[in-house]
Amino acid sequence: MPHLVLRTIDGAADLLQEELRTMPSVRSIRQLSAEAVECAVDGPWDELVACALYFTIAVRDAGGPAVEIPSLSWMRRFGRVERLPWSTNPVVAEVLVRLAKVRPGDRVVDPFCGTGTILRAVRRRAPGARVVGTDHDPRALKIATRNQAHNLVEAKADALPLKDSSVDRVVTNLPFGKQVGSHQLNRALYPAVVREVDRVLAGDGRAVLLTEDKRLLENAIQRHRALKVVRRRLLKYNGASPTAYVLTRTR
Repeated sequence: MPHLVLRTIDGAADLLQEELRTMPSVRSIRQLSAEAVECAVDGPWDELVACALYFTIAVRDAGGPAVEIPSLSWMRRFGRVERLPWSTNPVVAEVLVRLAKVRPGDRVVDPFCGTGTILRAVRRRAPGARVVGTDHDPRALKIATRNQAHNLVEAKADALPLKDSSVDRVVTNLPFGKQVGSHQLNRALYPAVVREVDRVLAGDGRAVLLTEDKRLLENAIQRHRALKVVRRRLLKYNGASPTAYVLTRTR
């Protein structure tokens, strides 16, 4: 059996490990680091190739270095998509969707959908989910359309065109204030977004918000009091170290 090394986002190796354990043909699974998992395959590779939680696969010979298999890189497996400099990393999007625990039939919204990376991840993970993407930038929405994202609406995240309690899951990558927006703008934006998430989220709903402007978001959640943080996950990639906050209702 070939021994393989799969590389993912720093901070997501445990999620990758859990997913590999559901695959009947994958054996000898062990986490090597916060961003790498080793395993062996005894049977078809179909499920492994279809898994979206890693960037690359490398073969490790006995006692030798791991050699990457170019044909199984993320872009080769899922195709190249149009992006903007601030577009969500595709594997980060997959991590956020798993933290959201999206179920078939769920109503899911990404209020900062940009070029549609998270929307595509939701459809890949839960094809039966009802997905809506909103963004205030028409240029990003045009790219999202070309990336085959659907149900797109031009709107601001603090004034979503959605009814009260109409959404099961909110999954989004907030503006950090680096490539998009600013810390000063976020001081008004984050509290407004938290209020809007509270308004549209169903009683048993769940929200996953990613940001590197962490104290600002935590303060907004604490002041609002209708939502609580039930989980935090630190991710590291491309020089960034944002945290994904998982929120539910306090009651």
